[in-house]
Amino acid sequence: MRKVLFAALVLSGIVGCKKTATPADENEHESINKIEFIFNTTGSAARSFIMEDPDGDGGNPPSRIDTIKLNAGATYTLDVKTYNLVNGVVKDITSTITNQASSHELFFLPTGVTFTITKNDKDRNNYPVGLNSTWVVGSAATGSLRFKVMHKPAGIKGPNDAHTVGHSDIDLNIPVKLQ
Repeated sequence: MRKVLFAALVLSGIVGCKKTATPADENEHESINKIEFIFNTTGSAARSFIMEDPDGDGGNPPSRIDTIKLNAGATYTLDVKTYNLVNGVVKDITSTITNQASSHELFFLPTGVTFTITKNDKDRNNYPVGLNSTWVVGSAATGSLRFKVMHKPAGIKGPNDAHTVGHSDIDLNIPVKLQ
């Protein structure tokens, strides 16, 4: 009888212990596999550039990376949109990053081209995010831009972090032509 009672208690404990999901857990990585850069400048139509990496960060190379083409010497405002595409269904991740801004930062690392980039958006601690930024473009050149969305679990984000702090949600090298 004791064995049956003990087995019933163990079984009810196993069945009763369910891990509940936390809907807005800021420690979970975002699954980002599509990025859209939307550059705006006074007097011109918006310029949109798309990057798609179906299997996400790592694994196979991206399936689409548009060359960013901007006018040398111009000033642009950039809005970054992030998405997750699965089986033809598009989920906008941008609002998740906005809502969890204190756990994210976007980085723009140019090579061979010159930009002065100011991140305009801030999190609740007044630390930079990078979904909206102002770009002052340098002289004509061809190069690349390393783009990273860094996930920073609670307590590690600071006002002047390097692009290595945290874990990468996406890391892409994008060709750039300043003309």
